[in-house]
Amino acid sequence: MTTNKKTVNEIVCGIDFGTSNTTIAIANSHNESIAMVPVEDHHVTIPSTIFFHSENTPVLFGRQAINAYVAREEGRFMRSFKRVLGTSLMKEGTIIGGQQTQFEHIISPFIEHVKNKAELRVDKEINSVVAGRPVHFVDGNRQADKVAESQLENIFVAAGFNDIRFQYEPIAAAFAHELTMGGHERLAVVMDIGGGTSDFTIMRLSEQHIQKTDRQDDILANAGIRIGGNDFDRALSLMSFMPLLGMGSLWGAKGLDFPLTPFFDLSELSKIQCMYTRKYKRDLTELIKQSIQKNLTQRLQFIVEEELGHTLMSSVEESKIKLSACDQVIADLSFIEAGLQALCERGQFEESLAGNLASIREAMNTCVSEAGVKAEAISLVILTGGGTAMPIIQDITRQLFPQADISDGNRLSSVGFGLACDAKRYYLSGQ
Repeated sequence: MTTNKKTVNEIVCGIDFGTSNTTIAIANSHNESIAMVPVEDHHVTIPSTIFFHSENTPVLFGRQAINAYVAREEGRFMRSFKRVLGTSLMKEGTIIGGQQTQFEHIISPFIEHVKNKAELRVDKEINSVVAGRPVHFVDGNRQADKVAESQLENIFVAAGFNDIRFQYEPIAAAFAHELTMGGHERLAVVMDIGGGTSDFTIMRLSEQHIQKTDRQDDILANAGIRIGGNDFDRALSLMSFMPLLGMGSLWGAKGLDFPLTPFFDLSELSKIQCMYTRKYKRDLTELIKQSIQKNLTQRLQFIVEEELGHTLMSSVEESKIKLSACDQVIADLSFIEAGLQALCERGQFEESLAGNLASIREAMNTCVSEAGVKAEAISLVILTGGGTAMPIIQDITRQLFPQADISDGNRLSSVGFGLACDAKRYYLSGQ
């Protein structure tokens, strides 16, 4: 992880730039308090979304970006752009306003926007940040992982930060929890399942350790995989939504299955915008000409032509969230066709996640093994990230760590708070 030279600071911050949501917390040298910053009205979270208008008007972020997209304003809507770090898309860029644009120039204005919100809050410039990062940006590729961190560092520099340090997101969540623990040391596992990755840390926690500048001896193991909430959304989309648009229907003179690519592209947030090019729309039209069940595939064409892909995936995500509390959800898809609905059942959804869940379980077991402890020795599990709200994830947690207490408060803000704890410890200690 990158560490830059300390400079004299009065206000420092921690930023949890997430695939789905982003938070920022601040710490200062004058008192002990660490505060989450309301970044959008009263909200301490801001969706990681951007809307570029077609005309020369200000870029919109967060909920304002979502509202502009839902209102069908002319422009380019983007979300889940964190997932492009370390991939070829970072170099390739994308088309914004008719011009090829690098993702660094897309993401840095979003980070700068969050930074400005904190600076307005304290009426001071903030130059130093501890930024969160997943344990692995890219699975099984150390070089790509280093490249991704370097890309993220460049983005924070472009956003106006002089001093940047990175911390693993699950470790930051542990720091946030430690403030309320008291003096008794506990062996804890942090599970951070966000939109893009699942990350795990095993660490010794105690309120007595908070002032320690170097915590490496307390961190026993880290593990992570590139599986998260977006992958769960994709699974639900393919299972319950895409068949309504023609996935699995017949195609061509030989009665083959309709090609799968459009359905997978539509179910992956980072690829939806690529479907709106003239070439993609033209190629899709040619495919649909050979469709045997046009009553289904013309719905697919309508979504692409009207650029409603993110609206559809918002419905998928909403259904996924509701399934955490219900066995069955009916999604209203009347924006595609009057009376159209998608039936989502929790049992089938969980079955569709079998491969992802097996990978998460394996990563957790690897973390325990590398820590050199037994699962029974874990006395505390800290759940953070929206994905940990899913009942199947909590069931797996209880199976793996039967002796542990489970803490699941502040799922969406604990990482940002913990990053600010680390920033205070690193930048302000001794001032």
